[in-house]
Amino acid sequence: MKITKVKLYVHDVQKMQQFYVDLLGFALLERTADHFTIAMGESRMTFEKLSSKIPKQYHFALNIPSNLFQQAKIWAKEHVGLLDSEGQDDVYFEFLKAYSCYFYDPECNIVEFIARQEINPKHADVNFSVEQVLHIGEINLTSDDIQTIAEKLTKFTIKPMANKEIQLDGLNFLGNYEDGANILLGPSERLWYFSDKKAVISPICIEIDEALQLNMDEKGQLTLIQL
Repeated sequence: MKITKVKLYVHDVQKMQQFYVDLLGFALLERTADHFTIAMGESRMTFEKLSSKIPKQYHFALNIPSNLFQQAKIWAKEHVGLLDSEGQDDVYFEFLKAYSCYFYDPECNIVEFIARQEINPKHADVNFSVEQVLHIGEINLTSDDIQTIAEKLTKFTIKPMANKEIQLDGLNFLGNYEDGANILLGPSERLWYFSDKKAVISPICIEIDEALQLNMDEKGQLTLIQL
């Protein structure tokens, strides 16, 4: 499974474009008054304007070369600053064999750099920039109907990693370990790691393998469309 495209909804399109394009340096592929699209390695991410009355909150992770994690941390500190937890600004996930660090964008979405040691390739460069981002490695789906959504995704072979049981009150990693990409399925009000933000049911559109589109509305209802 690869996360090929993601559409997030934002309140201030201009401010978000300035952050992702002007400050961080992601390549701008398309823009209008109401949305813009950038390249995140092999993936594409679109930010589209949403009514300010509709709450939303996102987390996504970007896969980076396995040998550039420390360089990515230095780069992130210089550009945006890192989030910390109990005095630590990074974490190692044993079940993913991965190092991660986190930062906020202007609308307090939680962005993660993740260096999967067994999956992500190495890069010859000794310095890090967003040109070294490989692709989107994680994206969240927040809903209070976890079981129904998990069953829908299972029909399209999107299953819990390592065949684990679905946790109705926890965060579920869906997708194969060896693909280096996961959909994070969890309930609202769950506190995000390295953050004081709680998960919010949010509209989102996710494209998998250029073949399947996941559309979640602001009520947490999911529809799937084969492309």
